[in-house]
Amino acid sequence: MSIPWGSTAFTTASIVMGDRVWNTAIWRKTWGDQRGLVLALVALWGVFPWLFLWLSSQIPMPAFQDVLLQAIPKDWQRLSGVPFSDVATHAGRVALAFVDPVVVLAATVWGITRGSDAVSGQLERGTMEMLLAQPVRRRAVWVTQALATTSAAACLCGVLALSVCGAVAWGPWAGKVEPQRFLLPVANVFGLMVCLAGISACVSAADSYRWRTIGSMCGFYVFSLLAKLVGRMSGTFGWVGYLSFLNAYEPQRLVGDAAVSWANLLAYDGLLLGLGCLAYVVGGVIFCRRDLPAPL
Repeated sequence: MSIPWGSTAFTTASIVMGDRVWNTAIWRKTWGDQRGLVLALVALWGVFPWLFLWLSSQIPMPAFQDVLLQAIPKDWQRLSGVPFSDVATHAGRVALAFVDPVVVLAATVWGITRGSDAVSGQLERGTMEMLLAQPVRRRAVWVTQALATTSAAACLCGVLALSVCGAVAWGPWAGKVEPQRFLLPVANVFGLMVCLAGISACVSAADSYRWRTIGSMCGFYVFSLLAKLVGRMSGTFGWVGYLSFLNAYEPQRLVGDAAVSWANLLAYDGLLLGLGCLAYVVGGVIFCRRDLPAPL
């Protein structure tokens, strides 16, 4: 049955079709904006686990155990999050890759970079005004950006998981530890990326300058890092540690007993993903209701 030109049904059908077209266009634009960073992290995380395990294998296990268990003060075990005796194993040494700056900073850069571009980044570049001048809802712009950022983070973590498992299965320590034990730490990395992306996007939704959003998030991250360290090292100010979301990023605790590791992952990623999703919801409300500045 044909729909008469100019009828209400035709107008409604055209609007729905237009929204679909523009949702597809927004999706392609968002993936185009993050393509360069995605490719860079794919290359980095694809190579790093192999390099990390090769360099780690250059130090024999007895020598590593002697240094870790005898030369380093026992009080420093508070910083590691797990006893040194657990770190001085093949599984523990592989798990150190997930607290290496290459992984932690890359996940942090992803979350802050992509989150800050949600609103303030596009306002600063002047592309948000052109985008919203088209027949597209703000909600569609926000949801598409959130889904693209989260799905790309999942893809990057998939690359990291394949690389770590491959390096463990066929690298210098092949046969000494099960590769599947490191899937839970990868899931913890994903939780960190979503949490930082959500919080960054929420800050971006309330701001108009990307540099200010990034500066605010860097300050928030440094505060969280210092709060975590103070909470672990100080008995008097141990409560400060509860102010840091980084207490939920403990991949080295996820390679031990399977039941304990799964319970820890549910607690850690429950907090990280919960914070990230809540921040996305709050940011979406702010973005849909705020007045956007006129282009300069």
